[in-house]
Amino acid sequence: MPDKKVITKSSTGEKSAEPISNSPYQLDNAQVLKACKALLKYVKEKQAESAKSKKANLLEDPENPTPETIWLNLTMKKYQTAQARSDVTFPSSLLLCISILNKVISILPHPLRDPQTTTICLIVKDPQRTYKDLIAASPTLSAVIKKVIGVSKLRAKFKSFESRRLLADSYDLFLADDRVVCMLPAIVGKSFYSRSTKVPIPLSVSPVERLQREVDNCLKATYLHLNAAASSSLRVGLSTFTPEMVGENVSAVVERVVEGGKGVRKVGVPGGWRGLRSLHLKSPESAALPLWLAQELCEGSDVLRDGEREELAAKEVIRKAKSKEKRKKKKMEKRQARISGEQE
Repeated sequence: MPDKKVITKSSTGEKSAEPISNSPYQLDNAQVLKACKALLKYVKEKQAESAKSKKANLLEDPENPTPETIWLNLTMKKYQTAQARSDVTFPSSLLLCISILNKVISILPHPLRDPQTTTICLIVKDPQRTYKDLIAASPTLSAVIKKVIGVSKLRAKFKSFESRRLLADSYDLFLADDRVVCMLPAIVGKSFYSRSTKVPIPLSVSPVERLQREVDNCLKATYLHLNAAASSSLRVGLSTFTPEMVGENVSAVVERVVEGGKGVRKVGVPGGWRGLRSLHLKSPESAALPLWLAQELCEGSDVLRDGEREELAAKEVIRKAKSKEKRKKKKMEKRQARISGEQE
């Protein structure tokens, strides 16, 4: 059931959101704000302790320290498996490509990236000169996209691991033409794909008006990759944000990722709220603070009725016997074909 809210005015004139339903399938804004305050307080205390300690991080700029990322952890009731058939084997690069294209995008009210300081590298289809001229003609695009590189040049110029690593470290964000994104795992390898922040994000590069809109969305978005597992995580804030800013980002992500997954062929958590087990908020070094926990860990359809376990076991025995007979028959056909070939 969706989170239904009504907007009311308090005595001070400020607007507040109050749930009008007692359904457990909704996010408690008070609990979210409480967790955000506690987590940010913990992060600031840890940063103060590290600043006082003698072991300083020599790789970090003391005047402009890197803020810590705030993560939202989603735990599903069921183990998420690939949609492909189990009897078909795909190359690992193709599976990685499919997972990238199936990422869930959520636009944040408070973006994690600053458009004024973020540097972007755009990977495009050959010839690259067409797209360089297209971006150079747009002042807004040329201000953020610092490099445009074609696939052939990427393959020829960045062959060594060291050159790929230097390229990954030279830019904050990598965008890729959706027509060539499936080629990139084999070209750039783990220099990019071992770090989630460097994985090229697919987008459409033409026309220029759409490219501008998609670049803006990439700068304001966070991404959820539904792993083949029971849990996934996505970024929802930074340690420099206020608790209210983090709470608004969490609400926006839940509305898109959780409530967007209800029904058939929806993008998000499969089953929506009813497919979700828990929501937690954490930093890289903190404990996970609970935001929402499911009251029912199993749905009625997930519980086996009396005698159903025996029925499933009998069906599995029959399936294995048929599979064994099929393999035996195929083996005999190959042997007969070989014998007939030798006789001829």
